[in-house]
Amino acid sequence: MLIGTGPFPCQAEWASLLATLDAALRLHRHRPGTLPQLSKYLHQRTGGMIGSLSHLVRAAALTAVMDGTEEITRTLLDGIPVDHAAQSAAHGAA
Repeated sequence: MLIGTGPFPCQAEWASLLATLDAALRLHRHRPGTLPQLSKYLHQRTGGMIGSLSHLVRAAALTAVMDGTEEITRTLLDGIPVDHAAQSAAHGAA
């Protein structure tokens, strides 16, 4: 049986989720508070979908380690594609 899920609204729960992810990052040049500062942008990119957010942040962190920058920035996030769920939710199809 499938359980239907929906996007998080861009409110307190979303901010809390971003703060938790931000605190878990172990990148040498990470500036605490980076993800919460990008709250609206991340919500727009992921359509508020928690799985999409998780994949986006994970891909950004891996890229930052591999390219040696060791930090997540808006520019880095811009270059990472989002999944189908995020695109669908962002366009109102989810």
